[in-house]
Amino acid sequence: MPPRKSWKPKGSSRGPAQRPHGKSAAAPDPNPAHEYPYDASAAAASEALERLDVSAAAEEDPPVETPPPPPPTQHEVPAPAPPSQPPVEASSCGSGSAAAGGGREEGALRRLRELVGIGREEVELTEEEVRTNDQRQEDEICALEAIFGDTVVMLNRKQGQRTFQVHVHIEIPDGTDVSARLSFGAGTLNYKGAHDEDASDDLVYKFRVEHLPPILLTCLLPSSYPSNQPPFFTISTEWLDKVMLSSLCHMLDMIWEEQLGMEVVYQWVQWLQSSSLSYLGFDNEIVLSKGDLTCVEDGGDNRACPDDAPPDLTIPRIIRYNDDKRHEAFLHGIHDCMICFSELPGVDFINLPCHHFFCQKCMQTYCKMHVKEGTVVKLLCPDTKCEGVVPPNILKRLLGEDEFERWEGLLLQRTLDAMADVVYCPRCQTACLEDAGDEAVCSSCLFSFCTLCRERRHVGVECLSPEEKLIILERRQKSGQVKGDIQKVVDEVRSIKEILKDAKQCPRCKMAISKIEGCNKMTCWNCGRFFCYQCNAAISGYDHFKGDCVVFDQEEIDRWEMQMNQRQQRQVVAQAQAEIFEGEYGYPCPTCRNPIPKIGNNNHLYCWACQRHFCALCRKVVLKTSQHFGPRGCKQHTADD
Repeated sequence: MPPRKSWKPKGSSRGPAQRPHGKSAAAPDPNPAHEYPYDASAAAASEALERLDVSAAAEEDPPVETPPPPPPTQHEVPAPAPPSQPPVEASSCGSGSAAAGGGREEGALRRLRELVGIGREEVELTEEEVRTNDQRQEDEICALEAIFGDTVVMLNRKQGQRTFQVHVHIEIPDGTDVSARLSFGAGTLNYKGAHDEDASDDLVYKFRVEHLPPILLTCLLPSSYPSNQPPFFTISTEWLDKVMLSSLCHMLDMIWEEQLGMEVVYQWVQWLQSSSLSYLGFDNEIVLSKGDLTCVEDGGDNRACPDDAPPDLTIPRIIRYNDDKRHEAFLHGIHDCMICFSELPGVDFINLPCHHFFCQKCMQTYCKMHVKEGTVVKLLCPDTKCEGVVPPNILKRLLGEDEFERWEGLLLQRTLDAMADVVYCPRCQTACLEDAGDEAVCSSCLFSFCTLCRERRHVGVECLSPEEKLIILERRQKSGQVKGDIQKVVDEVRSIKEILKDAKQCPRCKMAISKIEGCNKMTCWNCGRFFCYQCNAAISGYDHFKGDCVVFDQEEIDRWEMQMNQRQQRQVVAQAQAEIFEGEYGYPCPTCRNPIPKIGNNNHLYCWACQRHFCALCRKVVLKTSQHFGPRGCKQHTADD
């Protein structure tokens, strides 16, 4: 369906032209918080939540064609728009759904035309009063357009029939909770009252928003406004029922009665922005409900135009509108990148689904680094406390075409390697599924092989162990029977045998991993699984090491203490020297008795253990710059021993 176009009836050329309408940007799927205050059946709750799935593309309301206006009576103002003209489109600040917003705006305009002149007495005005009212109306319209901008949409600027719509945005600085009590007993979702006594089978759906869809105020200014009569108006929105909208209409009437003869539209808009929520009692939470009042006799107001859409359409629209506004505010704001700590506008950031954001340059470097090193499994959100995945659509923007293809290939390879029942054909290296009998059939070359020894399938014959297979291959190698590709198999089996001596296999993907240093909590570089290097068990944190396993081995503790304690390091060096130069080559230290070697013919010796300087001739402790070695003392240098 082609988009609706904005239009303005032909009339007076006075005043600025109508502002063009924008389009609502598409928003990512929201993730509202759910609250379930009861324990209902799983099937019914699942069915209800599926109806509320905001990620599904809800069927929008069909466009409403504006019918031709009724013939004017003596008390009515002629309708401004002929039936052949196109319908009115929702402005860029509408409900976030073009079809729903356009239908609501057209319905409000149609209701306004029906109410024009009903219940009002005709007022006779002089020509001077008509000219004065016309000028005051034009000045008020210009002021509204200057203050509220694109939220004011002019529909007709003809004298005595000025028609416009204002999208009144509610001010919620700190956000608010929105909840709805729903009934799903009959398989359909329906709004319930906020204080229903029998609410045991109801579902309370709650989420938090910072922006609510605007209240649509549609006004028509008669010739007698503002001197004698107020504007004709209607109020509509998606999240208020008719009872509440009627209450707002009554409050607007009271504001006019307090300011008779004055321009009142600006006061109406300002009051709806700042005071409507508190007036309705929504200070802490907004409760969505559908009232039963449908006519004036029941206490309703014909100027109230509630939205009759079901909750599985209304709730996603509210959430999408909130996401659109939050995204728009993010793009126009200045934020700090938590990687490079630079202040940049929101358009230069990459916003991840986990709600963490980083500048585009840092994210591009981060993603290319992981793809280059092959660690695509670790390509997660850069936040250390988050394990959110970077979606492919963002990676495609950050990576080049070749790098993105490499990422796809590596991710497929790592995924297959992490699957315990996936093996590779020894002939063509195609991934195959292993059956219960340790056998597999290649889908590419149709080779049936044993998954243990990678040889042709041997039914009823016990498979050789790797050690037995290595012995046979080594015998063939000595006899000269091993040539070509068989030699590669021998070398591979030997390598695996040596690796498995000091390595442990990952409990998930069976990848051999060796520990070089550090604690016994290991991370598999292939699948990212945590496991204990002592017992080879899969773990999630350090609570596992409160039992028999320890975080650090004693050898690792001694090595760390040696690095941190220089005295202990010197003692180790001295002990090694004592073992090397034990006997006639060592000179005992007069303090610690550790044998110290004599280098060359220098009698000034230094003990590594106690850091003492002493003389090799008289065994006395001396200073580093001592005068012990002089004409009257021992000789510092003597002939070779």
